[in-house]
Amino acid sequence: MPLLSQALDHLLRATGDPLVDLKGIGADHPSHTRVEVLRAAVGVLAKVPATLPAVARAISAADAPGLSPRLRSHLDAAESWVRGAAEQAAQRYADILVRWPRDLLALRLAQSCYFFLGQPQQMCATVDAVMPAWNRDSWGFDFVQAMSAFAHAESGHADRAEQLGRAALARDPACPLGVHAVAHALAEAGRPGAGARWMRQQTAQWAVPSRMLTHNAWHLAMFDLDDGRIASALRILDHCLLPAAAQSPVDACDAVSLLWRVAAKDLNVSARWQQLSAAFELRWEPGFWPYIDLHAALAHLRAGRRERFERLAHEIEQRATDTHTVAARARDVTLPLLRALATHNHEVRTRAAATIATLGPLLGAAGGSRLQLAFLGPPSAPSSPPARAAAA
Repeated sequence: MPLLSQALDHLLRATGDPLVDLKGIGADHPSHTRVEVLRAAVGVLAKVPATLPAVARAISAADAPGLSPRLRSHLDAAESWVRGAAEQAAQRYADILVRWPRDLLALRLAQSCYFFLGQPQQMCATVDAVMPAWNRDSWGFDFVQAMSAFAHAESGHADRAEQLGRAALARDPACPLGVHAVAHALAEAGRPGAGARWMRQQTAQWAVPSRMLTHNAWHLAMFDLDDGRIASALRILDHCLLPAAAQSPVDACDAVSLLWRVAAKDLNVSARWQQLSAAFELRWEPGFWPYIDLHAALAHLRAGRRERFERLAHEIEQRATDTHTVAARARDVTLPLLRALATHNHEVRTRAAATIATLGPLLGAAGGSRLQLAFLGPPSAPSSPPARAAAA
């Protein structure tokens, strides 16, 4: 498989490392511009500020006279992302799909941006709109099904999501993204026993080098915890989630949400809170994504590191003065939620969660997974499931 195709395949199935695939391909390569567009896409998909300089460099390297309208549109969307105009970036990726509905990269990035923004209905609408353009025998249709499955799971359409996820895996069993979509559907349906069996049956498909490895492990731990297997959930936390948290703030969010639920079992987990607080302090730049800011704040407060919490809030306030989407969300979403967390940190856990739950619309706007954020209280309710089943 050519390196560019291999990198795209790795990006779509969340395995391998697309940047390693593209390493060494320079300006003299005939596909240089497409390579740089893919490099920019990897940075956008990461959804963390640490990758923004790399996205900007890729845009600059690809920008040249005579660029095709399609590649130009990709660069424009990535440039919006770098400027903090996340809603504009999402719309620009969605606009690409109006003209080129089989652009898998644009679809993956539109979905990612809407996930970042906490807009699962837009995730569904975007992928449902391109379905008619696909022949189910075409390469890549399994990725479309997997993306659709996750979008519908996030929107509360558990049965439809499971159907789509299983259909995707029937075509390509070794796809961690598809395994995750089914897991998410089973969790949304409230079936922890079935979810734990599913994840263990699929271990060979998801317990591989993958950007989804930690999150899939989180799903297994959550299924076990909900099914009464606390010791198993703790083993996954200690041997998978906590080591990953030290390297990635996104993975650290998985560890925080699991640890919050474990702590509700009245176990002594104070040392683990210290680990997570330290991980966020080392790796996270506050004020970019409310979803991560909220998890970081909770880790600091549960660890008793009030000074870290105050520093986090101060840095978010500093970044909330601009007018772009990222700054507006820091100001209008993150800071009110942090104030609620701080006010009720010393009260009983159930009362704190109930208070946060009154801010459901804000919690939904934090972005990230509704299922994961439910540890603080339910975000805004998803839409009703569509009447017509998707193509499977």
